[in-house]
Amino acid sequence: MSQLVSTLKDDDYRALPSINAAPITGKVSSLIRAGQASAPVFRELLSSLNAGIQILLLDGEGDQNTDGMVVAPLLKILQYDTGIEARDSLTLRNRFIETKRIIESVVNTNNVDDTEKERISHFGDVIPPAFLERNEVIWRGRVKQVALECSHDVPLAAQRLAETVALDFWGVESIKYNENGEIDLTNAKETKSPIVQDIFNNLIAIKSKPNWESIQPQTEDDVGGDRKSRYFHPRDRNGKVLRTRYTTDRVQEALSDYVETCERAQKEVEKVLTRLSWELVDNGHLPSIMQSSHLNLILSTAAHHAASANMKGWSTAVIEDDSTCAGHFECVWPYWMDQSESIPNSFDLNGLFLLTAPNMSGKSTLMRTTAAAALLINCGLCAPLKVGSRIRRFDSIFVRGASADVPTEDKSAFGAEMGDVAALLRSCGDRSLVFVDEIGRGTSPKDGTCLAAAILERMAVSGMSGMFATHLHGIINIPYDPLAQARLRKKRMAIQDDGHGHLSWTYKLEDGVCTNSLALLTAAKFGLDPSILQRAEELSEYWNTDTIEENRLHLDENSPDVSMNAAIEILLSVVGKGVCVPIPPSYMPPPSLEGSSCVYILQIGKKFYVGETDSLSQRLSQHRSKGKDWSSLSAVAIQIEEGKSHARNIESLVIRSLAKDGFDMLSVTDGTSIRASSRHGT
Repeated sequence: MSQLVSTLKDDDYRALPSINAAPITGKVSSLIRAGQASAPVFRELLSSLNAGIQILLLDGEGDQNTDGMVVAPLLKILQYDTGIEARDSLTLRNRFIETKRIIESVVNTNNVDDTEKERISHFGDVIPPAFLERNEVIWRGRVKQVALECSHDVPLAAQRLAETVALDFWGVESIKYNENGEIDLTNAKETKSPIVQDIFNNLIAIKSKPNWESIQPQTEDDVGGDRKSRYFHPRDRNGKVLRTRYTTDRVQEALSDYVETCERAQKEVEKVLTRLSWELVDNGHLPSIMQSSHLNLILSTAAHHAASANMKGWSTAVIEDDSTCAGHFECVWPYWMDQSESIPNSFDLNGLFLLTAPNMSGKSTLMRTTAAAALLINCGLCAPLKVGSRIRRFDSIFVRGASADVPTEDKSAFGAEMGDVAALLRSCGDRSLVFVDEIGRGTSPKDGTCLAAAILERMAVSGMSGMFATHLHGIINIPYDPLAQARLRKKRMAIQDDGHGHLSWTYKLEDGVCTNSLALLTAAKFGLDPSILQRAEELSEYWNTDTIEENRLHLDENSPDVSMNAAIEILLSVVGKGVCVPIPPSYMPPPSLEGSSCVYILQIGKKFYVGETDSLSQRLSQHRSKGKDWSSLSAVAIQIEEGKSHARNIESLVIRSLAKDGFDMLSVTDGTSIRASSRHGT
């Protein structure tokens, strides 16, 4: 991971493919094995496979010996992560392509041309579109038509239903179709739709008998006998008569036929998808699916981390396996603070630090900072430190800070503290990095000091590296075991005295010991009553046991058709140095550009946009979210080493140059006063 992150962090010339494919979880894998994966699931698989194929081409096409600085470490992590062999990109890419081909032969993708898309049946106002959609949307467009048979019967059944409804519910004398292919209702006896849809029972009916209905005899021979209406009450899904609805025999028959045909089509789609799932499992394509998902996840994690690290100024460090020193930390600062607002510390962690310092001088912050940096570096990631750091590889990192009581477990604060220390001594050894903060506060000073000294001695003798912070100053002059004494390093947080009795914290680590915790100074800083502070000073005489847009630059309608290459030439001529990085549609910019001032040019159709930013990936995402042509824009960016102010000047000059050369511009504030002229005149 360290090699991958370092490459992405420092690579100025490589844009990355879209790596936003959804991760394939264990649930998805189980659905495929059970033959229950739906079409949307298979589309996610295709997205993951497509991204995986593009990722494996990042170092170029070629044989198995060409895997470079990105793909080679990716494959190592992938093999370790999945436990599935991934020796070379060529073999893996071919497996991805084959799996993709099998899925695409069955499943409809989202990029099918409109002329090839399956459409839900539509008959204008004759039948409520919501009714047809409810019966067809759950299976239409899921798989390709060539894989189906029953679905071809649905249009005929839907047409028969529409014609029957037009005759019996609308009062059409004869069926005629207009030029749009819809049933002509011009001469219908109903002027507005009489049809109501029953969602729960999946039927359509009318609320009352039409006033234009003709009463039919019960039989053909019974001309003079009783006569009855052809309209009757339908029944719901439980067989109960719906007294407020009416239908006819032929509408009921056509409706049942349509619904049953849609149900058969749905079952056929499910069977096709089930066969596809089994084919993927039986022919060994499931590992390829899992590998493509993990490949996306690994690169996405590394790329976004590298971009974030560049933005924050974090760096990688050398990981050492055989060093006896825990590491050299160069300018390490708190991970939760901006670099410009923090005080960095540089030191060699060559043993076990016995750290003493006043209250609020930064010792706990330094411990958390060092532990987080060591953990990040051991994970192969960037950390809040500078280049030149070297960190040993640890088998465990243990941080023990302040604690509280745990009544539900019958533990006082001191009891919880001792339980944590017991776990530390059991599990940590000479390849462990440990941080223990203020052990022994929950008991008497004498017992706390003796316990802390014994724990510190055991940690040092066991070869642990790290920091042990305390306010129990009696621990300093304890006669430790010679092996422990050889590994202990006495450190403190420096305090600055202005010579007039005014003390201030520097938050810097230095050699030495501190026997004054400055507790009264800290208490005064947080508003404790002065009378209490004065009394505390008086009582101290009895104590002696202390041993952090848009303004368009309108061009002439006949402006020339300009190209991105011409825009790049103008950009380079204005900047005078550097390399333009092309960023194709849907690609993210190189992480190495994050945190640096950049000037960029966007091509949106035949229009161009110039901007500057310190966060290129976020700015591109904002532009692409505008939709339409913006979502498929092409971009080119160049880093401006002189900073944001110079980048703004470059932006203005580039806008002027492009507008003068006839580019159709879209721009922001820096171009509001510019009026473009064509190449042939002003």
